[in-house]
Parts: sequence; C-alpha cells; structure tokens
Amino acid sequence: MPEFRSVPESDREAFHTLVTYAFRPDAGPVEEFDPDDVPAPWQVGDRYGLYDGDDLLTTCKHIDFRTRLRGDVHDLHGLSVVASPPERRRRGHVRDLLAGSLEHSRSEDVYLSALWPFKRSFYAQYGWATCTRAVKHELDPAALSFAPAHGHGEFVELTADDWERADAVHDAHGERYELTMDRTEEWWRKRVFAGWDDDPYAYGFERDGELAAWVTYTFEDGDETALRVRDWACVDHDARLALLRFLADHDSQVDALHLWTHPDEDLLDLLPDTDDVDAELHLCPMVRLVDVPDALEALSYPADAAIDLVLDVDDPLADWNDGAFRFAVADGEATVEAVDSGSADVRLGVGTLSQLAAGYRSARDLAAVGDLTGDESAVANLADALPERPTFLREGF
Repeated sequence: MPEFRSVPESDREAFHTLVTYAFRPDAGPVEEFDPDDVPAPWQVGDRYGLYDGDDLLTTCKHIDFRTRLRGDVHDLHGLSVVASPPERRRRGHVRDLLAGSLEHSRSEDVYLSALWPFKRSFYAQYGWATCTRAVKHELDPAALSFAPAHGHGEFVELTADDWERADAVHDAHGERYELTMDRTEEWWRKRVFAGWDDDPYAYGFERDGELAAWVTYTFEDGDETALRVRDWACVDHDARLALLRFLADHDSQVDALHLWTHPDEDLLDLLPDTDDVDAELHLCPMVRLVDVPDALEALSYPADAAIDLVLDVDDPLADWNDGAFRFAVADGEATVEAVDSGSADVRLGVGTLSQLAAGYRSARDLAAVGDLTGDESAVANLADALPERPTFLREGF
C-alpha cells in the first residue's frame, strides 16, 4: 500500500526532477541538480510524497499559512506542486496523495486546505471548491493617465528589507477580504520580492514618510512589450490612483499592461475610456475543509445567529467528514457532533460547505443552483450563521 510521507534530503533531487517535468517541462531534463541553485520561490514549503517502498510516485508541498476568516486567524495548508511522472499517471496515485495530504493536515490540527488547480473539475471531484475570483486586465498603460500626478507623495524603490512596511499596507488592503493571508517574512523575501528566474521590480508610494502603496512587476518581450504586475496593495483610494499613475508613466516603455484585481476593484468603473481594455473574470484558488467538526467549531459566528441543524455531508476523500453532523450555533460559537444521517435538515458536499465557511457563496445561492438541498427555513438559518463575505486569496503557490 503506497505511503504518504515526508521527502528526505536524499530524495530531494528526485523530487525536484519530477516537479520540474510537471511544471517547467520547457526547461528540459534536469542534467545536474545543485540544491544551492534552487530559486528562492522553490524553497518555500515542506516536501511530501507518495511512496511505494523507496520509490517516489507523486509529490506535493505543504506551505504553512495563517489566514483571516470571519474575524479570526486560522492555520491553512497551501497544497502545492502536486505532480506525478507521465509513466505513472492514471493509476490513482494523485488521489492517494491528496487523501494522505488531508490525513497529515488533520494530524497537525490544520483544518483548512487550499490549492491552485491545473483543472478545476479534477480537484472538485475530491472536495475542493472555488473560493476566490479575480479580474485580469490587459490595456495600454496610457489608458491610466487619467489618474492625477502624485504630487503629494513620491515613489521609492523597495527591497526585501522593506517587507514589514509592505506587510502593513497589505494587511490594510486585505482587511475587508476573507482569506487574506498573514504573510511571513519568508514569504515576503522568497515569494514577493524574489522570482523564479529574475527578481521583480518593487516600488512603493510614500506619503509623509509612510508607505501607502506598493507594487512588484516584471517586463516581458514578445509580439509586444508588456509590464506584468505580480502583486500590489494600497491603503486607500488616493494611494491606488497614485499607483495607477505610476504604471501609466511606463507608456513610452511598454505596449501593454497586465494587472489583476479583486472584482470589486476592477478598473472598468474607473477608466474614462474602456473601449480598448480587455477584462476577464477568472476563477482562482480552491479551498477545502480538512476536518468538518473542527473547522466549524473554530469559526466565529454572528452574535444573533441561533440555529440547530443536522448537516448531511458528502466527502469523497475523507471518511471522517462523510456523514451527518448536528450543527448548533449560539452566542457566536458552534458545537458540532456526529449524528444519524436520517434526520438531516440540509444535504451538501464538503466543497459546498467549504464555500459557505469561507463566505464565497451564500446558502440561498447554493440552494438555488442545487448545490445544497433543504427546506426554506433550514437554508435561511444556515445563511444567517454563515453569511456571504468578500474573499480574496491572492497568493500564488
């Protein structure tokens, strides 16, 4: 029986070779592995694999995050670099790896898991569900020249040593979004200010000596020269306008600008002329409850929410979640206990419950499209306990 376990240092080259084939095949076969030459972004996270004896079948990483959710901060495992070699695919190894990942997270009392899918339907069948949307904009940078010149502040170049200042801006920007991460120094240094091949440019907007906005970006040459924004944040609307003007001032240098935003911050409502702007709404990361009782009991609830429901949860991967649970909320706290499924008030999959817990979708919307079933009163009570909230899990991993 294959075993999920930590990848030792002796298998680091095998791990790197397998992951490189899966995610950077254009780089060609790994001819010589030097751990000291591994780019900084590759260094983040703990390596795991599915083993048959000493044979590494599939790989993944767990990245330790702390994320904001419904007024509190919770541990979350970012599941990354899930990969298998071509000669071992279609044998169920990845399914076994995912099951092992959940078991390991549960053993560490981590009850939230998130990932970026290569194919959404693949991970949906195992219980992960979309938790964030974002808008991708492609436009001529000159289209941002409507933003006023930033005479009330100045832009300065940033380095990784400025991570704490940038972190304060990130936190202020993310206050209104569920799933905003509490970024660590390692994340800032190795994933924000560092790149896979080349490090990004980083600039910040200062007002009275205080950082009010920042942006990291790269340049790309192809059919057109483009400035691609990797990450950004601002503390208020004026700082956002200053950032847009900074990007507009690259109009003599690049032909196009690529910029991602949350849907409630997209540029279409700001630009005076949107005729030549391409804006596409994208589904982004997926989230999953690792342990339903622990996750639901850890959340905070509206003080006036008072419910007592039986949820019949379908989980295709974690048998400890697959069943019925009495879910009672009072005075802002929940108690959850396993019960007989015959008395269920609401039936739903673990992915749907994960979206409810994150605030990504409301119980009423989920019921309207058939993702959960229950009578009108039960759905209304569930909506009261887990109201919809704006979500923005923006880290790439």
